[in-house]
Amino acid sequence: MNYHDIERYLEGKTTPTESEQIRSWLINPENDVELRQILGEIWTNSEIHLKGQSPDFNRMLDQVHHQINNQHIHQLKQKASSPSFYQAFSRVAAILIIPLLLLSVYFYFNPGNNSNQLASNTFREIYTKPGTRTQIDLPDGTRVWLNDGTTFRYPEQFTGSQREVFVDGEAYFEVKSNPENPFVVNNPMMNTVVTGTHFNLNAYSADKYFEATLLEGKVSLQRNNQILEMKPSEQVQFDSRNEEVVRKTVDPQNSAAWIDGKLIFRDEKLGTAIKKLARWYNVEIILTDPEINNYLMTATFEDEKLDQSLRLIALALPVRFEFKKVTNPTEIQRTIYMTKK
Repeated sequence: MNYHDIERYLEGKTTPTESEQIRSWLINPENDVELRQILGEIWTNSEIHLKGQSPDFNRMLDQVHHQINNQHIHQLKQKASSPSFYQAFSRVAAILIIPLLLLSVYFYFNPGNNSNQLASNTFREIYTKPGTRTQIDLPDGTRVWLNDGTTFRYPEQFTGSQREVFVDGEAYFEVKSNPENPFVVNNPMMNTVVTGTHFNLNAYSADKYFEATLLEGKVSLQRNNQILEMKPSEQVQFDSRNEEVVRKTVDPQNSAAWIDGKLIFRDEKLGTAIKKLARWYNVEIILTDPEINNYLMTATFEDEKLDQSLRLIALALPVRFEFKKVTNPTEIQRTIYMTKK
């Protein structure tokens, strides 16, 4: 993607097919570096005059493992320096911000709207690096916890008839109740509509797996023209590879235990559980036999080191682990193979 493609898109000169391709490119975290450069060019060349100094995109994307307390992001309004925003960043040491202040994200949420509406709002994007977790407060009072490797986008101020956000990853929500202004969580696989409730979403698009667990309240899951209502203590799993939907009753506290530093599995398929475990320890675990995917695992991990957790799994299930051999002695062993015994 290049500057002129984005420019044509913002000016409404792209075809519907081109617009959809550009929107898909904009929401892909793998394009963050290139997007940073394009945003810098757009800021420099744009005829839209915004308040505040030009942001340092490199610093926003590269300042990792340092607290961000005094960074002034784009200020379309004087409310840009809200206390809740900076308080959120004081609680996380590894977080990336992309100030998507142009039509890209807005069109993703509202593809039928025009560019004039953008001037009334600013979108922020948060990405939690692997091995990190954070909590933020949204403008409406909703509280959100983000697990590692999660991309989350939200507006500086909610406007319109719905409060819309976007998540790709895992997040726990405590939504501020407002029946007349539903809260909508957009995800590439399925959307979640709520008025006021507590729920957990595990929805990494790269895994092609969506899991919603409702702790209290009521939510509606929407995909295409299908609507699925959930009740407390229910969990809905959706595998986008085979379009399979599974609904079951669970202990909902287990799904949100990661907030308190625990990873709890109860008769969970190993193929799904091992992906969560891999993110937990920031490693890649490759299952070498399809049969392993269907093994059921029950376990609780809290303070165990990686090798301890793998050893416990190998004792409970007929599997073994092998670390990928590295040729460089300074290279960290991050790839692990799981095979049948």
